[in-house]
Amino acid sequence: MTLPKLSEKKALILEYEERFAFDLSREVLESPKMSFWMILIPLFLLYHVYRVRRVVEGRKGFAKNYLITRKRALEESLSLADKAGSPNLQTIMRDSNLPEKAKGPFKELFLLLVEHYADLLRSYGHDVPSLILSAYKSRTNYLLFLNRLNKAEKALTDALRPDTPKCAAADIDFIVKAMEISTERLGRQRAELIFK
Repeated sequence: MTLPKLSEKKALILEYEERFAFDLSREVLESPKMSFWMILIPLFLLYHVYRVRRVVEGRKGFAKNYLITRKRALEESLSLADKAGSPNLQTIMRDSNLPEKAKGPFKELFLLLVEHYADLLRSYGHDVPSLILSAYKSRTNYLLFLNRLNKAEKALTDALRPDTPKCAAADIDFIVKAMEISTERLGRQRAELIFK
């Protein structure tokens, strides 16, 4: 069996990240529960269906936004792994349209992702778990990477946190905390499955 090409590995990594983004969106944006009495009253059933659709659309939007930086980092890591170049950070930072206080944390996160994807692209394997096994060698090494990634994401989130009224800030804090907890838990679950 031949090893996958860089473009095939890139597709595998992107699919893996898309699944993670969808799993995370399901954790953060829960579907409303349906009650038996909703079936008896059509108006309530229609409202429930409407709410479920909004959650589904919200999940799609969440996953799409979550993947923007990862897709860009994956593109940069492909050229890095293929040509042994370096990411074009000036263009990326200019195109990011981030506030000044968020540029440092974004750069740290972006470079961490590029390094991670480049390591996976240079590794041997036919799927992402085998690429991760090849790149990180042990569960401890992979968990250390996930810890660095979680800290970089948290630093960027903190830098992007808007100055909002207390009522809106509580909602934002709840969502951010749910994302942090779910990201860490899902990452650990995947690490346990990969490094059995």
